[in-house]
Amino acid sequence: MALAIAAEFAPVVTVLSGLASFTNSVKNIANRAPAEPKASLKNNKDRWLVCTVENKTDFPILTMASFFSSGRYDDPPKRIDPFSVMTFTCCEGDNTVMQGVTGGHSFYINVDHNNHFYLGLGFCNPYIGGYKASVYKPSAKEVKDIQESGKAQKTVAEKAYDNCNENGNMITSEWYRAKDVDKKDVVFQFQVSASAGAKPVYTINEVREYVDEKEHESIVGNN
Repeated sequence: MALAIAAEFAPVVTVLSGLASFTNSVKNIANRAPAEPKASLKNNKDRWLVCTVENKTDFPILTMASFFSSGRYDDPPKRIDPFSVMTFTCCEGDNTVMQGVTGGHSFYINVDHNNHFYLGLGFCNPYIGGYKASVYKPSAKEVKDIQESGKAQKTVAEKAYDNCNENGNMITSEWYRAKDVDKKDVVFQFQVSASAGAKPVYTINEVREYVDEKEHESIVGNN
């Protein structure tokens, strides 16, 4: 696959980690202990979520905007460094009755100075109903609005919430072409998935296709 499609992708000005380093970094994330709610959150709130975002890529993931249909953050989302995990928590609002926690947050990845990948993560623990989650890929118009004025940042967060469902979902970026530190040609894309629950998990994978080595033709960062 990689040898056939590599010429179709414009190069990006970035250098990826080497294959061995990439594989080990992804495995380290897979071996992490699961996140747990703070006692103050679990004991004092009826509706809460502990959301884990796994960044299995060479790139930092940066935060943009939030949207809440109900509830608030207990500990808001933050920048996620390459090959690391970030946890944010949310709950129903203070001094509220019969309220859940439902909303979304938008993020982006700077692939290089001309290429950016935008995404939204949706979460849902309503007062009535089950746990839901989603990932959302903005439209071309929404991307343009983000880049020109920033006004669609919250729209992406809201649409991530609107797309929440019990089974979660997956989105993908376009394919990019770059070199790794060993000067090997690689095409890669981001695959983002969501799984629902009281402790939803969102995973951003970096999927690689090595152009010159058939034995390394498909390397997926989802160990």
